[in-house]
Amino acid sequence: MDEVVRRKVSRVPWRLAVTAAAVTAAATVWSATAATAGVPVRGLLLILFVAGLPLLARPAPTAFTCVCLLTGTVLLWVSLIGAAFGLGPVVAAALLLLAASVADPDNPPSGAAVGLAAALLLLILLVGFCWAY
Repeated sequence: MDEVVRRKVSRVPWRLAVTAAAVTAAATVWSATAATAGVPVRGLLLILFVAGLPLLARPAPTAFTCVCLLTGTVLLWVSLIGAAFGLGPVVAAALLLLAASVADPDNPPSGAAVGLAAALLLLILLVGFCWAY
């Protein structure tokens, strides 16, 4: 009978993801208290939820890598769009998550995850370009 091999995410990527969640939480709390220029509370809660997604994938290193890559891409654009609302420091969390996605040499991101992140990046650029004009 085959045994299930239980593995967890390595220490360095896990610490990067926890730090990214803490940075996002601090920036969101600051934005909610100091720079509330029309940012709905639901939007801030959604940002906190998205930043915490990699923490749910600790028992699955491959899923953790993919979630970090995609969440980092989303938070990168949230930080750029939300910079006017005090969410600029979220860019640090996005970069930490992108670093966490490649920090484990045993679980590099798959080609599909990188392709999806690139497609998401292009889609957000296209929407941003259309929104600007």
